[in-house]
Amino acid sequence: MKLGAQLYTVHAHLTTPEDMRDIFFKMKEIGYENVQLSGHKVTDPEIIRDISRESGMDIVITHTPADRILNDTEAVIAEHKLFGCPVVGLGGMAKEYRTGAEGAEKFVADFTPAVEKIRAAGLQFAYHNHAFELETPYDSERSVFDYLIETCKTWLFTADTYWIKKGGQDVETYLRKIGSERLTNVHYKDMAADEEKSICACGDGILDFAHLTKVCEELGVENILVEQDNASKCEGGDVAQITRSFAHLRPIIPMEK
Repeated sequence: MKLGAQLYTVHAHLTTPEDMRDIFFKMKEIGYENVQLSGHKVTDPEIIRDISRESGMDIVITHTPADRILNDTEAVIAEHKLFGCPVVGLGGMAKEYRTGAEGAEKFVADFTPAVEKIRAAGLQFAYHNHAFELETPYDSERSVFDYLIETCKTWLFTADTYWIKKGGQDVETYLRKIGSERLTNVHYKDMAADEEKSICACGDGILDFAHLTKVCEELGVENILVEQDNASKCEGGDVAQITRSFAHLRPIIPMEK
């Protein structure tokens, strides 16, 4: 299991090739082993590939805009193959789908053709949760997230620890519910013990990452990816925050020898 950086945490630094190269090397310098590509403004896939190779930081998953997955599927597939990235990730469903059972079913119907193309090309598709999927009922017994897990048998899921907790659910329960076959990447994101339940650097909040790491190891998770949506607004800025998370997690997730 490797410890990586979800680059959305530092997306303000991903606006030019020069800045992107600097941040890839900075993540390497901190000690991260790979990255998730997300929130970048650099659009030339060959430049991104070259930066990944030069830095030695593999791109293990992306968050790709929904409209590109739906309407530019072949190009998305080609880019991921160029990167050597095995998983096309979606960061969440658009608001138009967040209407309970009807919206969830339409979401699955709309994305299924693209997912089938992605899988036929030898790649995987992964859905990343927020809190709303857990808070929105699909029926009297299940949430929308339960529906997605139970219905979309060929999808991977990028479980987000903070959003599961924010959605009022137990993180371990949902890691196990997704299961080892569909849980290759997990987002480690901590929750502060404040009234707002703010996002904070790993180790500064209430989540027990030592325990969750044991669960992830048991389930065969390949990559733990650190994400902090609000990092640029926190003490020291985004790079300082993702460095702080690394310092807490590295002893818990030892680097492979």
